[in-house]
Amino acid sequence: MRWANLTLRGQVTFVVIASWLVLEVISVLLDVVQIRQARLEELKNRGDGFLREVVTALGKVPPEDRVKLALSLNNAERSVVINAEDTAASVAGGRRYPAVAEWFKSRLEAQGISVAALSVADRVVNTNAKQKDDFAKSSGLGGLQEGAASEAPVRPIVGVYSVRLADETIWINCYLLLAPENFWPVLFARSVDSLIGLVLVGLLALLIGRVMAPLSGLAENAERLGRGEEVGALKATGSADIRDTVTAFNQMEARIVQALEYKTALLRSLGHDLKSPLARLKAEMDHKTSSSTKLQLHKQLENVEEIVNAVTTFTRETRRDGDVTRIDLPSLLEVLVEEQQDDGHDATLVIQSAAIVCGRHNALTRAVRNLIENAIKYGTCARVTLSTADGSAVICVEDEGPGIPPEQMDAAFEPFQRLGASGPGSGLGLSIVRAIIVDQGGSITLANRSVGGLSASVFLPIEG
Repeated sequence: MRWANLTLRGQVTFVVIASWLVLEVISVLLDVVQIRQARLEELKNRGDGFLREVVTALGKVPPEDRVKLALSLNNAERSVVINAEDTAASVAGGRRYPAVAEWFKSRLEAQGISVAALSVADRVVNTNAKQKDDFAKSSGLGGLQEGAASEAPVRPIVGVYSVRLADETIWINCYLLLAPENFWPVLFARSVDSLIGLVLVGLLALLIGRVMAPLSGLAENAERLGRGEEVGALKATGSADIRDTVTAFNQMEARIVQALEYKTALLRSLGHDLKSPLARLKAEMDHKTSSSTKLQLHKQLENVEEIVNAVTTFTRETRRDGDVTRIDLPSLLEVLVEEQQDDGHDATLVIQSAAIVCGRHNALTRAVRNLIENAIKYGTCARVTLSTADGSAVICVEDEGPGIPPEQMDAAFEPFQRLGASGPGSGLGLSIVRAIIVDQGGSITLANRSVGGLSASVFLPIEG
């Protein structure tokens, strides 16, 4: 399975398990090294005192008396064999330790004992009773013979130290019974943390599933939305970044639904408003009775042309022209207010907090200019204020006009709704403004001022 085809849950789980396996392999290797090192330390530490004791004692007696003295030093766990062979160098199945041998040699020479050669090895004695018995006889270790009778699968370790003193040809071969080999039990005991880690990885995989669950719902809703189905807002659960993602998706879905509703309302209004003039045109054409027919037809056609022009204006004003850029709101508002002041209108600007937003400059300029022009047209003045609140830039445009009845606030944003206004106009101004602001990721609200007039507040997310 290709990596790109895995779900985010699968990728995260794979990375966690792979990381755990790598760490566990490293941990096991370290455990093996530590176990081997512990065995080496036992070989050195236990053999140090024993070897110095034996070599010191045997070095003080003539060579012909050493065999008898060696027998007196033997017990079940150690033995000394005097012969002409370097047993440590030739022990079958053993491991040699040249560096340890040099260390022992320096230790003995520090005691004033001249050593011509020294070898160190160890051997794990097989659990086979015959092999244990054979090695016990050759080394003289009574502990091995006792272990041969035991039913426990013990694998004793024997340290072999062979020393040849200066100016001599015979070897002092020392055998020391060390702790039995328990490599696998020790490794298992040290790997308990690995088993615990495996359980934790399993629990982590379950937790990853729960954390990623909201993303599954997100993908499902996105698929349904792409098919044109109605989907509700997802509940924002999970970690902070996933909640932010779900919230952003819900906002996007609301904007898409709103945009579709605008288009539907626009087409519905267009069809309704075109029906009457077209019906009159048909009636006039069917019943021509006077010379004034042409004038009447001309007036009806002008009505149709006005409606078509309004639709064209709405489409043009809400189009996504230009790329999304950083917009300095104080600069933009200063230009728009100065335009009105140059035309002799009553317009003022108060900047309480500077803010930079991301959006399409031309579209946002059209939207704010429309609000300012509406305030001057219907409220005699425009009081523009820029502030910030809760991570959003707030552009407030206030006037001193009659305001809008509360029950008609929502209708004010519908296409072709003029709310009783007289004079030229298509009733598309606030519809255009809202479409642009929503497309910029913001929102707009209307409210009547307590002192009279209307307040339009635009909320835009601040960059970053």
